[in-house]
Amino acid sequence: MSLVGFLRRHAPGLAALAVALCVFGGISLVTLPGGLYPEVSFPRVVVAATLSGASAETMQLSVTRPVEEGLSTVLGVQRVRSRTIRAASEVSLWFDPGADMDQALSLINARLAELRGELPQEVTLTAERLTPSSFPIQTLAVTGTAQPVQLRDFALYTLRPRMAGLPGVGRVDVIGGDTREVEITVDPVRLEQAQLDMSRLASAVADALKLEPVGRLDVHYRQELVVVQGPVEDLDLLSQIMVGGSPESPVLLGDVARVEEGRADRLSLTSANGKPAALVNIGRRPGADAIALAQAIRTELESIRAGLPPGIEVLVTYDQAGLIARSVRNVRDAVALGGLLTLIVVGLFLRSWRAMVAAAAALPVTLLMTCAALELSGGTMNLMSLGGLAVAIGLVVDDAVVVVEAVYRRVTSGMERWAATADALREIAWPVTNSTLTTVVVFAPLSLLSGVSGQFFAALAFTLSAAVLISLAVAVTLTPLLCGWLLLPQATHARTPRGLYDRVLSRLLSRPWRTVAVGAAITVLFAGIASGVGTGFLPELDEGAFVVDYFTPTGTSLNEADRLGRQIEAAVAALPEVASTSRRLGAELGPPAATESYVGDITVELKHRRTRSGPQVIEEARTRVESVAPGVRVEFIELLQDVLSDLEGNPDPIEVKLQGEDVSVLRSFAPQVAERLQDIPGLVDLYDGVSGCTPEIHLELQLASAGRAGLTAQEVTAQVRTALLGQVVSAIPRTGRWVNVRVRLRDEDRLDAQVLEQLRLRTPSGTTAPLSQVAQLRRKCLPAELLSENLRPLVPVTGRLESRDLGSVTADVQARLADLKPPEGVELRVGGQRDSQQASFRGLLLVLALATFGVFLILTFHFRSLVLPLLILGVAPVALVSGLAILRLTGVPLNVSSLMGSILLVGLVVKNGILLLDHAEKEREEGFGAREAVERAAAVRLRPILMTTLATLLGLVPLALGLGEGAELQRPLAITVLGGLSISTLVVLLGLPPAYVLVRRRERGPQVS
Repeated sequence: MSLVGFLRRHAPGLAALAVALCVFGGISLVTLPGGLYPEVSFPRVVVAATLSGASAETMQLSVTRPVEEGLSTVLGVQRVRSRTIRAASEVSLWFDPGADMDQALSLINARLAELRGELPQEVTLTAERLTPSSFPIQTLAVTGTAQPVQLRDFALYTLRPRMAGLPGVGRVDVIGGDTREVEITVDPVRLEQAQLDMSRLASAVADALKLEPVGRLDVHYRQELVVVQGPVEDLDLLSQIMVGGSPESPVLLGDVARVEEGRADRLSLTSANGKPAALVNIGRRPGADAIALAQAIRTELESIRAGLPPGIEVLVTYDQAGLIARSVRNVRDAVALGGLLTLIVVGLFLRSWRAMVAAAAALPVTLLMTCAALELSGGTMNLMSLGGLAVAIGLVVDDAVVVVEAVYRRVTSGMERWAATADALREIAWPVTNSTLTTVVVFAPLSLLSGVSGQFFAALAFTLSAAVLISLAVAVTLTPLLCGWLLLPQATHARTPRGLYDRVLSRLLSRPWRTVAVGAAITVLFAGIASGVGTGFLPELDEGAFVVDYFTPTGTSLNEADRLGRQIEAAVAALPEVASTSRRLGAELGPPAATESYVGDITVELKHRRTRSGPQVIEEARTRVESVAPGVRVEFIELLQDVLSDLEGNPDPIEVKLQGEDVSVLRSFAPQVAERLQDIPGLVDLYDGVSGCTPEIHLELQLASAGRAGLTAQEVTAQVRTALLGQVVSAIPRTGRWVNVRVRLRDEDRLDAQVLEQLRLRTPSGTTAPLSQVAQLRRKCLPAELLSENLRPLVPVTGRLESRDLGSVTADVQARLADLKPPEGVELRVGGQRDSQQASFRGLLLVLALATFGVFLILTFHFRSLVLPLLILGVAPVALVSGLAILRLTGVPLNVSSLMGSILLVGLVVKNGILLLDHAEKEREEGFGAREAVERAAAVRLRPILMTTLATLLGLVPLALGLGEGAELQRPLAITVLGGLSISTLVVLLGLPPAYVLVRRRERGPQVS
């Protein structure tokens, strides 16, 4: 029984199976979780450490260096990099790309537990594995006319719990606002008159605010708990605490201090649209549906807004989920438009609505079944998987088009439709299967590719491969049935404009050597054009948002840094494309990190309807900011690029690493390196890596004087710290939650510039002594930031890109530094995103080589020959160089996406070659000579080759145009395939037949016509 006979016999069962799979696919299309990117695993763990009051040098010696040394020996760690600032540090650890990161995090935590005994007791350590879920998909701003304390309380105790309970929510972080405290502010003059010191006062308050159970009593058959508590419920009673004096002449707390509601000292500030705000960052759990989560957040916000307290409003200042939804719509529209263009091609060539319906049915069926495959594989509906569907639009109808064309050709010649279907399937099934496998096999080596690019494009490759394989199954099952049911015998032939092609091909076959030589010359020409193509890493994505990182001069006070930040925010917000802004000072978007209080960032959300792209808006924003804040260093970066760079650990596209043993030598040499890089076209936000120094006042204890006063270093430290920073002595319940009680000097005293000169210490003998009597004040300026990589000091000179590709700028950087001789002991190396780019390029080139070999194996099995596979693969270099040439002509850099297009090209260009030469070989088996065989093959295969090629090209046109948000990721791939496939198709139709004649003539000699 023939295949068509089998299909006719089991048609009801096959139809039911197809309908069931399509229904499952339709359900999957609706229920698949949506996200911007695939669930990418980054082999990086960050350890954050804090030690209050420690300088950067102290922090590095006592915390950072021991942590680095201890963690560098953990199994699987490949690289260690640390950053240390005042009171904080972060240590980044990179593991093998294939490492189990959950196990790696466990190993890190186990080693940290061992190290804690070697570190200062006050240090706090946290280890976190970085994932895309570590960054928010939405940022909510709690703002309004209420006090910052109330804004933070609402964000912490109302908004965060409501959001944390939503399905799919991961972390919910609240930053900014003021932290509520009960403040006991001491008058130093009255304190001295009462013969008290800050430490004794703090201890007395702490003892009075005890809340402890002391026993149990059985009363009337019930057990009652006995609790001793101080005045913890009424602030007015706190003033009655006895803190000194005698029973006859007590000194009450109210005699020397004021008790009031207050706030903790501000170490960071946040705002939204220029007004104070508490920001709530909401992340999603891995695998959760970002679009569904965003809808749940919106619904919950509507409920919350209905009952907001007076003076409080909640705004959405960043919405990645909105970008995801818009990008999904845009890619969906590209899929629909590509599908429509593909069907128009089929209709124009065959001029039969029946044939068009038979071919068109393969498109929705394949797409729905591909969604089912994504569901079964645990995939998500992200930009990469959607891009795979968009790229596959033209490909999934290729096999169906070839089958329909073969049947239609026979039916129009008068053959009975089922006989025509059976005959066509016998002829076309084997070449169609192998040509489809060549498209799939090129992506098989992608499993060897590691890093972000490998994981990103593996999702695209899986979706594309699944769609193409499913389309093959549909083409040899459903499509023949539709052809048999729909196509009717006709007496006329469909038109095929072959006259010009036949004449041109006949002339080329008369001079095969000249034709091959011209083809080689054209290849060389395209190679010359392609040689100047720029290179990049990942395609830029205009997501409608960007980040302004701003760095005020080192040591700038919080208030001054806030003033400068407000100027920058106002300058950016004045742009007509800006919809909203949210600003952080002393904090960062994403996971907690070591951030100085004079460093901040601004998230800028752009309007969806605008005439300028994100990079164009950034260019004007940079000009405005530089004019309003000339002393502030700023960096502009699109937000998702910032997130991906942070996750991967290469935050800057350009980074010149200076390493050596002497930090001072590195810091003195770095400005020379930065000076060399000035004025490189496309290099912006250049920074020499020298962060300057932070001013510090060191109290150097005079041991003899302190000894005579009876004071130890610990006692001096305790009294000074309590006076200036304050001491949290207890916590009391206020409005259903615990609030810290802090004892400190009044603001007008502790914030006075001369406070250290005026501060007096209480000695054990009851007298007072000025601080300057027991300690010498020395002002120093110490490095604000210390970096190291693999336990060696590091100073990086960094820069970003604007309107130019990574490879070209990197080449200019290397040329400028070629004759710069570093000082002895200093190592200079260019890094940054170039490292990730080169690693990805090496991996993709290996994939390209293995893909080519895989295609060659399929061809050898198909043709049972080595010569014809080499002949067909000879078209691949033409496709590759023409694809690169079109990249250069369109100004698109060669990046990971366009390299994926090159890999796809290898599979696509051989499809047409298989269709042509497979038929030529069958004609030769019938006794025709090489020339006549290839001419007859060209006459028969011209129409299906043109149809499938145009279907593929037109299916890619919407992606190549890059219309709408989210389309930029696949644009380089689409442009590469458009350029390479269009030129290579001409080579297959015009250059491959003469080459075939030359090969067969060499084998058979003069008998070939």
